[in-house]
Amino acid sequence: MSLSPAWQTDAAVAAANVQSTILVIAKDAASVSIATSGLNGYGIPFSSLIVPEGGAELPELNSSSGGNFGGIVVANEVAYDYGDQGGFRSALTDDQWNQLYAYQLEYGVRMVLYDVYPGPKYGTKALGTCCYDGEEQEVSFTDINDFPTSGIKTGAGVSTQNIMHYPATISNTSTTKEIAQFAPNSKFQEPSTAAVINNFNGRQQMAWFIGVDTSWSATSNYLQHAWITWITHGLYAGYRRVNLNTQVDDMFLDTPLYHPNDSIFRVRPEDMSIIKDWVSDVNKNLNPGSDYFVEVGHNGNGNIEYSAKIDADACNGGAIETKEVPATPPEFKKPLGTGTDAWPETPKTYNWSSACTDLDPLMKWWSTPENRDAFGIISHTFTHLSENNATYDDVYKEISFNIEWLKQTGQDQGARFTANGLIPPAITGLHNGDALRAWADNGITNCVGDNSRPALMNKDNVMYPYITTVEADGYAGIQVNPRWATRIYYNCDSPECTTKEWIDTSAGSGDFNNLLAAEKSDTMRNLFGLNHAGYMFHQANLRVADVEPITVNGVTAKLSIFQAWVETIVQEFVRLVDWPLITLKHADMSDQFAARQARDACKYRMSYRIEESKITSVTVDAEDSSCGAEIPITFPVKPTSTNDFRTEQRGKDPLTVWVKLSGLPVTFDLSSPIPV
Repeated sequence: MSLSPAWQTDAAVAAANVQSTILVIAKDAASVSIATSGLNGYGIPFSSLIVPEGGAELPELNSSSGGNFGGIVVANEVAYDYGDQGGFRSALTDDQWNQLYAYQLEYGVRMVLYDVYPGPKYGTKALGTCCYDGEEQEVSFTDINDFPTSGIKTGAGVSTQNIMHYPATISNTSTTKEIAQFAPNSKFQEPSTAAVINNFNGRQQMAWFIGVDTSWSATSNYLQHAWITWITHGLYAGYRRVNLNTQVDDMFLDTPLYHPNDSIFRVRPEDMSIIKDWVSDVNKNLNPGSDYFVEVGHNGNGNIEYSAKIDADACNGGAIETKEVPATPPEFKKPLGTGTDAWPETPKTYNWSSACTDLDPLMKWWSTPENRDAFGIISHTFTHLSENNATYDDVYKEISFNIEWLKQTGQDQGARFTANGLIPPAITGLHNGDALRAWADNGITNCVGDNSRPALMNKDNVMYPYITTVEADGYAGIQVNPRWATRIYYNCDSPECTTKEWIDTSAGSGDFNNLLAAEKSDTMRNLFGLNHAGYMFHQANLRVADVEPITVNGVTAKLSIFQAWVETIVQEFVRLVDWPLITLKHADMSDQFAARQARDACKYRMSYRIEESKITSVTVDAEDSSCGAEIPITFPVKPTSTNDFRTEQRGKDPLTVWVKLSGLPVTFDLSSPIPV
């Protein structure tokens, strides 16, 4: 495995210490956010410099202790149109560029430039610009030998639609090698160069001839893993993990469908058996180290309702029937102590037996340990009562009754059961202090939110959970974990239904394949952005036993709309990278979000020791070196010792050592020094 291009002439770096922090130079805050979003996904420390049209001073590049930055990223050359005063050029002066170049040579530091125009300074010649009319010209990797831990697959094309780019050809093969290319199209008859690595007498840079916007582009999020793993030599403080957490809400409830009108669907045992067997098949086709499963949110009252239709006497007269709760705006904050009880006076406590619950064939299916343990399980409350305007007593019963039902039916014994988390009904109650207190009084410490609602997102970092406060929500300390909605709507059981609802309500156009294509684009953006938020689905989406076959990625089979979504996503993921795809049960997912925020609060950092132009060791430290959080350090080669810290390595992924500082820096010697 090559960690250094065979064709390069290395700069001589006799001995030096270099901080691994990445310096990002961009024109404005929005450009910084785009340039650093991938680094943030990994958790790699970075520093930014905004260069306005009038220019800016460079930060101190080095000090008496060594280099301050382990890599330099420059977006769009921080170029502006100066008109008669110089045309289109960089706001950095020639002297400043030369300072950066000299720093690279002194410390063996790499530079990445993107959204740049081909020319001699990149060892290339421009062939033109593409494509103002929206014509497709896919981009793919041709050579990943210089960033092997990227796990990127060569030859897998991704879209450049709506991304301006500049096809090129290499003009200086002694200094320049291609790593990615644009495909032919009607304007360019032959493949052309999309990105290169240059080595100018030991000064190394990677240049991309394409615009970047990770806020919307799946392609931008995908391509960034090449430069991140290259600029860091695959050795960094941080780690790469992709989670695919699919939560299915409303299990045991009936769902009135959007289309056809006046139709209702409730998932059946035969649907669940097909889903369970299919999950096993999905795992066989995932990359090594993967582990995918489906998580389900249970509503126990739905089980009682079904059973009571069979034998009301066995079910103490029937299930809970609640009164209507007044509708509210999504971000309604209920005054504490207000509201009217919607639950009946009795029962005060859960009082149904297995003689009732077992009448439901769906419950019998879930009671089989083999079936139960194939899924993640979490509470979705008892009746699914809207909680924005609910009373403390009602919410307490919603939580406590479902807890008792989960215990009675053995669902709490599931191998992937979450006890301290909740899927709130319709993501309500999050600004109702009475509801949140009722959750906490029943041991609920966290839940999922809705990423389409900014009020439920962490304002500091999208990788963090939102924590409720008294001021905003009426109760402090509940952790709200991000979750994405999809175009697979809660009240649909067929492609026709969800496509119609998409068109009717969300300006969609086309057919189910167009819907899946939109989902693929959005989800690839999230997954390659290393966003660990889960995805929301519902029980009606699992209908499969009696559906008509559909074609997904060229294969025709009987699939639920949920399965069609998952197949679309995982097949695209596997096509592009060899990374493992991991599902976490809700409790572990929540812990992961909390752990990320905790370790970032330590303000950790890493430095390289360079000897004879090779990285020989790394040292991990933090501003708060006694913070106690585990800090991930990713190694492209094994350290001589892991110092008894926890390690993680899945499939073909590199090794991650989880370092727990106890007041002093920790140093790791490398078993194989890495050339710079």
